[in-house]
Amino acid sequence: MSRPVKLYDLAPSPNNIKVRLALAYKKIPYERIPVNHLDRSELVRVSGQPLAPVLVHGDSVVFDSYAILRYLDANWPAPPRLFGTERDTLRRIEEWELFNRAEVSIPVVTVFRESSAAAPDRDRIKKANDQMNRAASRIEEALARSPCLMGETANAADLTLAPMVHLGALSEAADADPIGAFFRRHMKIENAPKTLDWVRRVMALERR
Repeated sequence: MSRPVKLYDLAPSPNNIKVRLALAYKKIPYERIPVNHLDRSELVRVSGQPLAPVLVHGDSVVFDSYAILRYLDANWPAPPRLFGTERDTLRRIEEWELFNRAEVSIPVVTVFRESSAAAPDRDRIKKANDQMNRAASRIEEALARSPCLMGETANAADLTLAPMVHLGALSEAADADPIGAFFRRHMKIENAPKTLDWVRRVMALERR
């Protein structure tokens, strides 16, 4: 693929991290264009909508991180594959994607909203933390069978879930950002050592 790839990127967002992980994992060169969360006019101009990430590949414009990962795997089919060609593999990845939407994203969004509240709701935050830990327990069960969610190597399921789960495993370095500091204080994954190790391994793909 000789056409240039550009990524309009909102750096701390898990869905943006997910796409950067996929680009790094598949070794696809790209130009990263930072997005100002207070001014989405350029995103609207490019893609007709205000949400990041947005991938531009020649004349193709793709938004929504789930769609972007499918686009990358279709247009750069060389290994490592994000989805593969087996129907059962695709079905299982879709199950993990649904799990991310229904069980993992919800507590993350809850804590994110509470981070900007004048008076954060302690009960709501606790329920979100408990939900994240329940999700981590299911991930822990999957990782007891293999180093990644669906086997020996990472695929779209891992790249989708790890950036979200990562927010329950932040280090002190996150304190440099107010939202990161809020997550570190209020969302903590416990009793899931395989999950924490898996998060570190998947997140490290971007630094390869």
